[in-house]
Amino acid sequence: MRILLTGRPGLGKTTVCSRVVEKARERGLTCCGVLTHQSRRGKEAASLIVDDLSTGERRILAKKRGSTDGGEGVISCSFIFDRSSIEFGKRALERDGDLLVIDEVGNLEIKGEGFTNAMDAFGSRGNSILVVRSELSEIISERLKCSFKEVKIDEKNRDDLPEAIFEMMFK
Repeated sequence: MRILLTGRPGLGKTTVCSRVVEKARERGLTCCGVLTHQSRRGKEAASLIVDDLSTGERRILAKKRGSTDGGEGVISCSFIFDRSSIEFGKRALERDGDLLVIDEVGNLEIKGEGFTNAMDAFGSRGNSILVVRSELSEIISERLKCSFKEVKIDEKNRDDLPEAIFEMMFK
């Protein structure tokens, strides 16, 4: 089953994915793909970190624009994305596993940059989770060439979603 997990920023989409991955691993399943989370300075995101779920490797994917160590890269919204870390994430999406997690696709992928293989990887695997912010879910949905179930996260369901998603995929 393919799940398109949608919700507003900060609701816990990455946390839900992390917990589904934990449940899968507890049951001896292999996980692949990427989890992306924020590193914060105070209340503001300072950088984005990407984890390869197969290898456990971690890279700085992007730094906040205007930071002294931002460097050169692909600019999207308020971040500068590191090209080598984008390639790192794309390689992670090529690995095999019982569960593929793609956290997340956004404006970069819509523009044809970033994890450009994400939507194809999602469509070619059985048990997959693709994470998208609510405001981009319609455009991403239109670009997907596969069947999927959209699951919307909110304050009321986020604690129960990891178990529900796992059950949908592996019952």
